[in-house]
Parts: sequence; structure tokens; C-alpha cells
Amino acid sequence: MTASSVTGGLTVTATVVLTAAAPAEGAVVTLASSSDVAIVPASVTIASGNTTQTVDIQTLATPGATSVTITATYSGVSRTATFTIGKLALQALSLSDSTAIGGSRPTGTVSLAAPAPDGGVQVLLASSSPTVVVPTTVAIAGGEMSRTFDIITIDSAAPVVATITATLPYSGSTKAAMLTVSRLALRSVSFGIDAVPGGLALTGTVAFTVATPGDAMVALSSDSAAVTVPPTVTVPAGAISQTFEISTVNEPPTKTVTIVAGYAGTRLSTTLTVIAYPKIAGFTCPSTMPKGGTTMQCTATLATPAPPGGWQIALSTSDDSLASVPDTVAAPASAQTFQFEVATAPVTVNMYATIRIADAASGLILFSQAIAIVP
Repeated sequence: MTASSVTGGLTVTATVVLTAAAPAEGAVVTLASSSDVAIVPASVTIASGNTTQTVDIQTLATPGATSVTITATYSGVSRTATFTIGKLALQALSLSDSTAIGGSRPTGTVSLAAPAPDGGVQVLLASSSPTVVVPTTVAIAGGEMSRTFDIITIDSAAPVVATITATLPYSGSTKAAMLTVSRLALRSVSFGIDAVPGGLALTGTVAFTVATPGDAMVALSSDSAAVTVPPTVTVPAGAISQTFEISTVNEPPTKTVTIVAGYAGTRLSTTLTVIAYPKIAGFTCPSTMPKGGTTMQCTATLATPAPPGGWQIALSTSDDSLASVPDTVAAPASAQTFQFEVATAPVTVNMYATIRIADAASGLILFSQAIAIVP
């Protein structure tokens, strides 16, 4: 025998051995089993010249251990071998994942050590926690070895470790597996940038640590009117993140705004700097074709009066060797214009340069004007 014991429902192999080689016509050995839970063929033939032949013994599932004797007879001589057919048992209880988010539906699988008998078997299921709900029974059909079942998890304020137990009443065999259920948690709220010029729109993103088992509504808030966010954003079932639109206003001074995302009692925050900057409504110079080697005074008009503290304006040109301007100029509080001088270099042919006006604090280009410098 290949084994002295076997689980009912499995096949075991036996070997019939002669003391001498089989005759020319072969040797027909009759076989018999002492129990109907071990099925053997009526006979096995050992080919001419051989001394051995293997034979498969099919066992049936049993609720308890059974000792079986197999008898082989040839030429009036009998020999016996005894083995034990063990009760049908559970091989394993496995889970699709050892951790789950409350509200998700993982699966479990119960497996038998051998195929179920005719009529199948019922496996009892139980959970140690109301946070993890399993069906009370699961049926494994005759001839089958496993069955998968759904697990319902319930959201909990703190992680819960539940033990799921499977019991096979047919034989009393049991298996257990552990499932940890955690609360869905926010991972981040982000914008992709740290600062934005006021008045521009941008997109934010809220993200969870794992995919949501169902639609998850995240509350949003901003601590300043400089940034407007929607009151909520919903991350759809099965997704990890969701984007939302943000609007900003250009209102001095520059502000650092805190945006908060909240879900299930937890809060995450991040900051966004909204850059306030002047808007140029108009720009004039005595000429856009100044003579080289001369100086002219240009005037910029603001869209609105400068705020308390005024504006610091940065000036530059595309080529300082052709046209130069002061590095900075101030627009005092309440002023709506500011002036600066442009000095041009002598030229022998027409040359070109661009005057640039920028917000000194952020470097944001507010306005540009091309000029042609003539001889």
C-alpha cells in the first residue's frame, strides 16, 4: 500500500507481488475488500514474466475512521493488507485577503481534503465579531472539494480582528481564519502646486489609502474667502481618489490658505498660497520707436488703486545693452499709476527690445511692450 491511512474520498494505490514471474498466459489475481467504503477491481492481471502489478483502490468519504482489509488470492494462496480510511475533513479555510475596509465584501473559501460524498456536505460558518458577517452554512456538492462564500464587513471606529470558523458536522472537522477590518481613511488632499496667482482656477484631489467599498463623501472647507472649494466631494465606489474644482480671487495681500478634508471623524489639511498681484490696465510711452541714446518716461496704469502698503513692481528688458530700466519701482498706497524711465543705447540700425513689468513678490509677468530703437 502507498499509505497506511487515507482520507475518505481519495484514491490509494496497492501493489500485488508474486514470488515468481507470471506464466506465459499471465497471472490473474482476485481481489476483495472487507468494506464497501474501499472499492477494488474484482481482479488484476500480472503480465507474463512480471512479478508485480499496481491497482488503484477508490475510497469513499466516511464520517468516522474505518479499518479496511484488502485480500489478494492466486492459485489458492491469499495475502492481506490493512489500511485505515480516515473521516472526511476540512483541508483549509482561506480568505481573499487578511485585511478589509469596513463596508467591503471579501470572500472566503472552504476546502475539503477529499471530494464530498454523494448528496454533498454542509459546512457551518461562524464569526467572532458582528463587524464580520458570514452565511450560517455553505454547501459543497457531491464530488466537489470546495466552495466560496461572501463576507460582509461593517465599518468600525477602530480596527477589529474577527475569527471566522468553519465546521464540518459530517466529521466534526474545523478550520479557522482571521480577518482584520479597518476604517476607510483619507491619505491626502493635494493641488499639485504650492502657490497660484489669485483669480485662477485649479484642481484639487482627495485620496483614500485604498479603494472605497462604496461611495464616500468627503467634506471640504477653506479658512479664507481667497479660496473657494465645494462643500463636499464624493469618491465613487471602487475608486481611490476624486478631483474637485477650486476657485481663487486676486485680493491683496498674498495669503496662505488652509484647506481641510474630513471623512469619518478624521481630518487632513494642506495649504495653498494665493498670490495677490497688480493688474495693468494700460501702458504708455512717448514713443514705441525711441531714438537710440535717449531717455523716455513711461507710465503704467493699474486696474485698481494700490492697496495699503502699495505694490512693488519689478522691471526688466529683453536686452539691457539696448534698453535699460530700474530694477524696481513702487506704486504707493491708493496710487493708480506709476512711472519709470527707459534709457536707450545709440544704434546704427533699427534694433528691438521688450519692456517687461512684473510683480516683484511673485515674479509674475504682468505686462510686456515691444519697442523699436532707431538711429
